Amino acid sequence: MADLRAYQPSFTGGELSPALGARNDLAKYTSGLRTALNVFVHPHGGVSNRAGFEFVHEIRDSAKSARLIKFQFNTEQTYVLEFGHTYIRIFRDGGLILSGAIPYEVATTYTSAEVKDLVFVQEADVLYLCHVDHPVRKLGRLADDNWTLTPVEFKPLINAPAGAITVTAPGNTAGKTGYVATTYRYVVSAVADSGEESLPSASGSVVNDLSLQGGINRVAWTAGPKAVRYIVYRNDNGVYGYIGGTTGVSFDDENITPDLSDTPQSGRNPFNEAGSYPRCVTFIEQRLAFASTKNDPQAVWLSQSANYENFGVSSPAKASDAVTFRIRARQVNEIRSMISVRGLLLLTSGSEWIVTGGSAADAISPSALKLDNQGYRGAARVQPIVVGNTVLFAQRLGSVIRDFSYDYTQDSYVGKDLTILARHLFKDREIAAWDYAQAPDSIVWVVLDDGALVSLTYMKEQDVWAWTRHESGAHGDAHFEDVTVIEENGEDVPYFIVRRTINGQTKRYIERLHSRSFSGVEDAFFVDCGLTYSGAPTQTISGLSHLEGQQVVALADGNVVRNLTVTGGTVRLQNAAAKVHIGLPMTAAIETLDLDLGQVQGLGTVQGRAKTVSEVTMRVENTRGIFTGPEDGDRNSDKLVEYKQRRDEAWNEAIQLYTGDVRITPYWDWNNSGSLWVKQFDPLPMTILALMPDVTLGR
Repeated sequence: MADLRAYQPSFTGGELSPALGARNDLAKYTSGLRTALNVFVHPHGGVSNRAGFEFVHEIRDSAKSARLIKFQFNTEQTYVLEFGHTYIRIFRDGGLILSGAIPYEVATTYTSAEVKDLVFVQEADVLYLCHVDHPVRKLGRLADDNWTLTPVEFKPLINAPAGAITVTAPGNTAGKTGYVATTYRYVVSAVADSGEESLPSASGSVVNDLSLQGGINRVAWTAGPKAVRYIVYRNDNGVYGYIGGTTGVSFDDENITPDLSDTPQSGRNPFNEAGSYPRCVTFIEQRLAFASTKNDPQAVWLSQSANYENFGVSSPAKASDAVTFRIRARQVNEIRSMISVRGLLLLTSGSEWIVTGGSAADAISPSALKLDNQGYRGAARVQPIVVGNTVLFAQRLGSVIRDFSYDYTQDSYVGKDLTILARHLFKDREIAAWDYAQAPDSIVWVVLDDGALVSLTYMKEQDVWAWTRHESGAHGDAHFEDVTVIEENGEDVPYFIVRRTINGQTKRYIERLHSRSFSGVEDAFFVDCGLTYSGAPTQTISGLSHLEGQQVVALADGNVVRNLTVTGGTVRLQNAAAKVHIGLPMTAAIETLDLDLGQVQGLGTVQGRAKTVSEVTMRVENTRGIFTGPEDGDRNSDKLVEYKQRRDEAWNEAIQLYTGDVRITPYWDWNNSGSLWVKQFDPLPMTILALMPDVTLGR
């Protein structure tokens, strides 16, 4: 027999696929786990149980699905929008916005089946919404309880001078020698303080001969609202060319030669009928971009520069004009998403493309346009997300997530398969929704189409990409349907739509991941679908009708209270408490991989050799109430041993959290694996920084 000490200082491999159980040659094996349930991996290597899901509100109609969309004006004004069957509800800081005593709502034409395909982009207080079966609309915020949803008209925001312009000839040359009667036609456009130019006015004309001495035509118009300047164009052989501008309301033409390279714009609305509504939207280089209609699935339209709703063009084209182009490829693959990264990244159902102005210094314009293919992976319809300067997207086939970033050495976009080591989490599944929470732990939350929830800790610069999975409910029976992340109180907070069976009825609840930042154990929130009571000490906790009939657990002033059942929306505690977190219990667990010690002198590999863990040292941080053992089980299993943590607290004082090394003698069991389970059954925090088992090997 031989006694050795193993050491696992990091868990940045996350949960690895069972197919990798023999791949101890992989670098990720030494930092991987066989099971990582209801935990997440920190970028620095430790693993913690996730915080609980805080109950926010039931959606308006639990019989129909809904969608969550973020709306963030600044770091203080952030909202989550519930898009349901022909309505929108507004949430701020975890609360539903009311109008009087009823929820404030905005009416829409989107059905519950359509909201999942909405694609959106935000600019200040306006959210542009795209759906291939609906005209483009914009959602505007005026106040918490005052929102507007209107169709986008796709025309300049400033109007041309109202009414007909008048043209007179104060310098009429009729009767002079050589006079040739000529009809001069003019149009006038208005310019806003933003620099946007209106469409041209109706034309006005006069007969004169400006080629003779003293010939003058005067163009006059009515001042328009919001106009700070006017531009005058004159017709020359059927083309209107620029002859001058003024801040006044009249202009004298003394035979100015029209500049036919500068013409008034022509109005254009490419999205004005069924079949021509765009599928996706983004911003690129101060332009609003749309792409992919039913009639033209490979087309892209970019607005005028800085004029987002103006798709007008001139002839000849100006650099600021709207841009239209199509992907020319071997197959007609619909564009499914667009994103701005070192150009315009187009993800289609069969390939990936980058659109630029031709070089790093050139902006995209009608005369500067270059499309470069970046691969033939193909993308799913779920919209990509950006982590730093890296794009994550879901492949069309295989439920694969790839990262995609520019590589200078290859002068192209390259990436890797982020699901290759955890393929079991995605087998026969597709990604239904996902979003990225940068602060505090750089986690991508992913909802799968069967209701499963997984998370990816991703930090490309540190080569950290670790998957874990999450369950909720008495038997892990909660179905996650959507997720969005919004900034609140200095953290990125995930909001979920969770479908639960409560008292025999199907309920769809909006729940948000509670902050894991707490100063004492009494502030720790580790219950699901939970709420917090804070006030005068009480034994009766009410307001729990959303959990009617459910067995719940509570953390009351830092003490765990189990086996409570919600009746009539209330529970009764044995002892009064001033701060109570109460909700569905959650179990967090990690299981290590088969023990590997490399090549041991005189023994070789320990893989497959009988072994037992005689003692395990865990380096923990702010932790209380952990169990460990060689096999899985519930809290009453004789194969799991609880770490007894009470030290110098008074008999009626809550046990405090501990940081440091703890030593546990687990259940003595010979096996060929040497793996360990570490579990947390109670609504308490657990963070494991390292595992150091003492191993006895059989010969």
